[in-house]
Amino acid sequence: MAQWSLHPCSQSSARVVLIPTAFGPDTQAPLAILNAGAELCAFEPRLGIDVDQLAVAQLPGLVDEPPYGMCEAAVTQAWRRQQWPVLLPSVLAATWGAIRALWKHYLALSVVHCSAHANLMPPLEMTQPDQDGSYGNGAWVELLYQHRLPVVHVGLRSGSARAYAWLKDHHSPIFWAQEAWEPQQVVKAVPEQPVFLVVDCSVLDPSLAPAVHHPEPGGLSWFQLLQTCEAIFAARPVVGLSLGGVVVGSATRPTARVAARLLNWLLACYGLYSLKLAPSFERLET
Repeated sequence: MAQWSLHPCSQSSARVVLIPTAFGPDTQAPLAILNAGAELCAFEPRLGIDVDQLAVAQLPGLVDEPPYGMCEAAVTQAWRRQQWPVLLPSVLAATWGAIRALWKHYLALSVVHCSAHANLMPPLEMTQPDQDGSYGNGAWVELLYQHRLPVVHVGLRSGSARAYAWLKDHHSPIFWAQEAWEPQQVVKAVPEQPVFLVVDCSVLDPSLAPAVHHPEPGGLSWFQLLQTCEAIFAARPVVGLSLGGVVVGSATRPTARVAARLLNWLLACYGLYSLKLAPSFERLET
């Protein structure tokens, strides 16, 4: 079973740090993903990488709130220790804290946003008049544009009319879920600079991950997402990761297991392409 779940290493010796972050109604979702790793074999035959060979630590769960300064501090500490930060947020808006930390060290930073939703300019009926909407799940991606960070959208299939018009006017690269595209097309759309990868589990079809915020039919297939993420790791330095979007409910356990397997795959990609680990076995070709 995956050691990053059952027996994580000490933070002082880690190459990767998992940072579970709780805020909002689904505070148990990051823990569900971490616990689901105990049911997985950590070997990824398609890559030939045994993730158990990576030194992966877990931070105690953070309880954070907008503007997510604790996430920023945790990621900054990981960067200073030359550790790869992996945020597991209960609310994906907390990703802004992690991106903000790395943006201060990589002034040229791109974001690949894998999600069913644009997460900007929500309809007015979805906003709270007494809250800063820019830090909510429905609009946090606006912060990236406000700070002029290049954003590439993958798997998009839901958003307001205002958001779609805005994306078109700003010529944002979008790889729609309903269109046919190859992983290398995504890579070509990403500038040749460090990348922060955001994976909202809603990017997958709901038949794979039903317990997500606002599930949308027609999502990416499992292998389409895996191959796209691998292509990004192979071509660009991925300096941080945020994986979330799971909600707490009757379908949490199977969705958390899918998220845990996805996390294991992304850890394997990091080991193979960023740490240059030698495959344990000849990789399984497809």
